[in-house]
Amino acid sequence: MKKNYTKMVLDLVLAITFVLLMNPRVFDGLPFHEIAGLIIGLAILFHIGLNYQWVVSTTKKILDPKLPKKTRFSYLLNILLLISMAAIIITGILISKVVLPSIAIQGSHTIRELHGLSADATLAFVGLHVGVHWQWVMSICKKAFKSRTGKRRKAVLVSVVLSIAILAGGIQWFSSTTSSNNSFKQEQMHQSGQSSSTSTGNTTTTQQGPTQEDFREGKIHGIEEHDGSSNPFLVVLNYFAIWAAIIIPTYYLEKRLLRNKRKSKRLDPQPS
Repeated sequence: MKKNYTKMVLDLVLAITFVLLMNPRVFDGLPFHEIAGLIIGLAILFHIGLNYQWVVSTTKKILDPKLPKKTRFSYLLNILLLISMAAIIITGILISKVVLPSIAIQGSHTIRELHGLSADATLAFVGLHVGVHWQWVMSICKKAFKSRTGKRRKAVLVSVVLSIAILAGGIQWFSSTTSSNNSFKQEQMHQSGQSSSTSTGNTTTTQQGPTQEDFREGKIHGIEEHDGSSNPFLVVLNYFAIWAAIIIPTYYLEKRLLRNKRKSKRLDPQPS
């Protein structure tokens, strides 16, 4: 049971981090986007490790006709999810401007498009993944918040509320800190740019490279095309709403298919 709780917490952290990465202007712009992207890749490997036994056993039975269709679909969905996540990480490295600029391919619009398409595909795959396993999620939540006698576990509820409050406070603090630091750096860069400008007749030319403002506002490798607020809370709410639009119909469709399957089994004549 503790393993299931660990998986739930890890999945929630991964989900929040992933949706924050969907908007490259969140927090410190590209520095946060690229560093957190690499960290989430390592976390996904840990997630696979927690489900290693299921992966091995299902792989061995994948060609078995007796394997439930739901398990086979879930296995295929996990494969697609792994491929899309790998595509995000690889293309992200190839267009890196902060963490690994030395191995990045400069000016590759195709790779940038593939990076965005992989992110959108992963968003959809995650929604389907959660929708298929929603009954498991609800079962774990019920066991966590209620004892065997049916009473609510107030200590667990208080711990969850405090954890959410601490997480929200941490996000707000980090967001305000990066905003104030960026304002200070922008002022320094502006003053530095004015001092390094050269005048030729009536024409003034300023020689500057990409600034921190360029990274934050998304003026590097096509992020200026990204719309929407960079407020982390609004970003999380926006993409969680998109997930809800995928999870809810997936859950009810799977529930209806399961009900029809049970009904057909009851109607099938039993062999004499």
